Amino acid sequence: MKNSTTDHISEEKFLEAYNKYPPNKWTVFAFRFFSLDISKEDKWLSNIVQAMLLLSFLAGFVGTISNFSRTYMICVLTPFVVILVTLVIFLLIAVIMKNLRIRKIRKYLGITLEEYEILSDSYLG
Repeated sequence: MKNSTTDHISEEKFLEAYNKYPPNKWTVFAFRFFSLDISKEDKWLSNIVQAMLLLSFLAGFVGTISNFSRTYMICVLTPFVVILVTLVIFLLIAVIMKNLRIRKIRKYLGITLEEYEILSDSYLG
């Protein structure tokens, strides 16, 4: 729902600005496979990453409880740490790129973040 601060921006003007700065492929990929509203056909990659993290964590947990050797623990926990750090950096970069895109759109339209949220909710769904 629009308010008085966003009445001066029509849907066409907002969509023009929105489409002028499209998301890059990195952001599209990250939010396609690792967002909350992921489609069933795109869930496979997220499930694989989650399974790898869970299995590595459980193997490290069991190894710690059972007092397994240091070599075993290094072999089990190294993939866990590598996957986790890579995933966090990957998603952090995607969020930063998304925020930079939103900042460009806001600057183009001359609106605040709250006004952008109102407009995007009303015009994009």
